[in-house]
Amino acid sequence: MIEFIHRHPIVIKALLTVVTLTFIITGGYMLGRQAVVEYAAKVDGQVITMPQYQDALYRTQEMYRNLYKGNIPDNIAKLLGMNTIRGMVDRQLLLAEAKKEGLSVSNKEISDAVVQNKSFQDENGSFSKNLYIQVLQQNGMTPAIYERRLRDDLLTEKLRDMIKSSVYVTEDEARDYYKSQLALQNKPFDEKDFQAQKKNLSGMLTLVMQEKQVESFMGGLRKRSKIKVNPSILGANS
Repeated sequence: MIEFIHRHPIVIKALLTVVTLTFIITGGYMLGRQAVVEYAAKVDGQVITMPQYQDALYRTQEMYRNLYKGNIPDNIAKLLGMNTIRGMVDRQLLLAEAKKEGLSVSNKEISDAVVQNKSFQDENGSFSKNLYIQVLQQNGMTPAIYERRLRDDLLTEKLRDMIKSSVYVTEDEARDYYKSQLALQNKPFDEKDFQAQKKNLSGMLTLVMQEKQVESFMGGLRKRSKIKVNPSILGANS
């Protein structure tokens, strides 16, 4: 896995923002025993519809087709369905939790995000309303639909940022991490070398620990939530 991360950083970034390819359904998920076509998943009573799932899966597949120039590796392709629904379930969990925490997104934040999106900017780098509407139409969306989804995205990101903010890497933790990496390479530790690399090491370790913190938080949400995934999705990805 570490080798894959180093060799395919773009893929890993995509996985973090859309799906997580290491997911295996565990204790937090109740798996339906009878086929029901209307839903893809149910999250504490909130329904993710099959059309919503199919649309998300299609967009995910298109992203990977573009990334791999039309040929998605089999080891990734066979996991896209499961991990698409996982991402949608996690998003629903984060939305509900963010609202419980009293988090919100203002209209100004929505407007700023739209204006700053390079997909909606002309050749001069200025926001173009015509281009904005055109791009959305090409993707089968209206401004109202897009901005509603954007609000939810910004809301979940606020919660993720709040979770990550609790992570702080001490100098001793960075040093121990550096020593462990050197030990794997049978190299001796040198304090001067560590001090020279301390800033970069701390930054890298912070990112790793932040992701672990978010995943730990998500694990807790899954375990205490009632989640049911349509068995047709499970069967298609077995």
